[in-house]
This record gives sequence, C-alpha cells and structure tokens, in this order.
Amino acid sequence: MSRSPAVNSSGRSMDRRKLVELQRIVTLKPCALVVVFFLAACTNLSKEEAAKGLHAAEVVSYWTVRGKLGDDTYIRPIVRFRIRNDGPKAVDYVQSMAVFRRVSAPDESWGSAFEYSLSGDPVAPGGESRVITLRSDSYYFSKVAPERMFDNEEWEQVTVDVFVKVGPSSWKLVAKVEVPKRIGAPGVEKFLQPSG
Repeated sequence: MSRSPAVNSSGRSMDRRKLVELQRIVTLKPCALVVVFFLAACTNLSKEEAAKGLHAAEVVSYWTVRGKLGDDTYIRPIVRFRIRNDGPKAVDYVQSMAVFRRVSAPDESWGSAFEYSLSGDPVAPGGESRVITLRSDSYYFSKVAPERMFDNEEWEQVTVDVFVKVGPSSWKLVAKVEVPKRIGAPGVEKFLQPSG
C-alpha cells in the first residue's frame, strides 16, 4: 500500500522526511525564543546589578555664562562629577542625565542634559571615571552683569538631580544638589585675582 505524499500550502507534494524535519524546526522555534528572552533578561538583570554599584563622586555645581545676545547676558547651571564604581565588575556604556528644577516647582523639569558618559571606557571596581560635565539646556538672562543676577528679587533657586544607567538598566539617582549662586567652578577665583 503506498502512502500519499503530504501537500504544502502551495499545493506541491512534500517528501515525508522533509515534513518531519519541518515539524522539528517549528517545534524548536518556541524553545529558541524562550532561550533568547531568558538571555536578554539575564543581561538586563546584570546591567541592573552593575548600576547598583555606581555612585557620584566629587559633585560640583555652579553657573556659567553662556553668552550675550544684544544687551542680554545668558547664564546656565552646570553639574560636574565623576562616576565611582563600587561594584565587583568593570562597568562601561554608562549614560548620565541631569534634571535641573526650580525650587518653586520641584516636580517639574526646568532644564536637562544627557550624555553617553562612558562608552567603551570601563571603570574598574573601586575606580572612578573621567570628569563628566552636564550643562542645562535652560537659561536665565538679564541686562545686568552675570554675578548681579543672583541679587534680583525674582531669582529662583535651582537644584539638580543626577541619574546614571548602564545599558538598558533603570535610571538610578546618584546625586541631588542645590546649584549655588556662583559664576564659575570652585577655585576659579584664584585665576581671576591680579597677581601681586
């Protein structure tokens, strides 16, 4: 007794061996997808663990003169820091984000900055990164000298939250500081003093 050949969706006959082979492939695909999703989850979990070991070090915030437009001078806040790795493994592909907020609206972003801070430049366990500087995309402006802007009765104090993440991990808050009423980084005064 002869068996009739299997027929595929195009109406062509298929050899039984090919049909069995095709069934194996179809059966293995869901298993392969489960393995891929598991590996992706493990990678994300390891990135979350790596992010837990990161902290901000040497955090400094200040205002800088952005420039002039007509009679107006523009200043913006900056935050500068290093990323310290207190985890057990070297970490790279770290992203940094700063969110600047006015004290009068602490739940709203007034300005922000983002950077792929460490891309292919890993921080060893116990080590620190290069200095990372994030500049706000929002400004204050006035016709007065920059250092006199802080004396304005309508001046609003600004704070900055610094976040980091490793690859697809969640954002982790690593610093929260008030931006002091100061133009220029700490220590810049010694370069502005006339030598005597």
